[in-house]
Amino acid sequence: MNPLSLTLLGILLIPLAPKASFGQTIADLSRVLPPITDRVSPVVAGDQVMRSSPFGDFIITESETTGHILGFSFNNIGPNRIIPVPATEIGSGPDREYQFRFQSRARQDIYFSVTDTPDEFLSNRMESYLYLFPRHNIPAIELIENGAKGEELKVTLQNGEEMAFDAKTKEILRGVFREIAPLDQNPDRFKRKFATLEYTGSGTLIRVNRRGGDPRLGTTAVVTQGKKTCKIPSSLLFDQNPNSDVNFLFPTDEEFNVLLLKKCGFGLK
Repeated sequence: MNPLSLTLLGILLIPLAPKASFGQTIADLSRVLPPITDRVSPVVAGDQVMRSSPFGDFIITESETTGHILGFSFNNIGPNRIIPVPATEIGSGPDREYQFRFQSRARQDIYFSVTDTPDEFLSNRMESYLYLFPRHNIPAIELIENGAKGEELKVTLQNGEEMAFDAKTKEILRGVFREIAPLDQNPDRFKRKFATLEYTGSGTLIRVNRRGGDPRLGTTAVVTQGKKTCKIPSSLLFDQNPNSDVNFLFPTDEEFNVLLLKKCGFGLK
């Protein structure tokens, strides 16, 4: 690369690296790293900022205080198999958003959420939160430029399993989750189904659903492990105070395993 090209590249990258720690945490995005602690720290108001990724079409959530990346997200706005009718505006539907979150980069609260927005009403959003075990690492994301179907976003989940998304459309292409059906736009909102994701991995999955609210509050969680299924009140799994951070109650897998054996008759693999 000639000196002029290097100079232009440096100018283009300046807005993407406002501080030294940001460049280091960008590297963390594609590296499969262990959690830095077991317990989450309280979220400080105004601490989290959202940035566009310098590679791939997705959003990064970063801590202003520590410079740590705390999550990433992207939207499928159609038109494609999952969103047949293109979104008029992100957040006003129809669209499907994936958020991968790991507050404090701690083991305690690693999860991803799927939000189906069928229309412009917040109360109609179909919210699903999914927690996978065991929790070995922080989720990572990598842009694969020469994937089987063009550019892909490969996500490594907290138990080491993977899923790959079309980098352009944000449809799931392969991995341990499959999208079985399109976003449900039934005219009767009470008959709409939550995102029909099928998990085919070897881990243990907790899923909670709720329309128009945090599904971790006042609901029943479904735990699956292969063909085994169990239901647990969300109050036994998540902090139920809506005025504070709603965190998973078990910072370590060993602690959760005790409850799982007691309530479901099977433990983590």
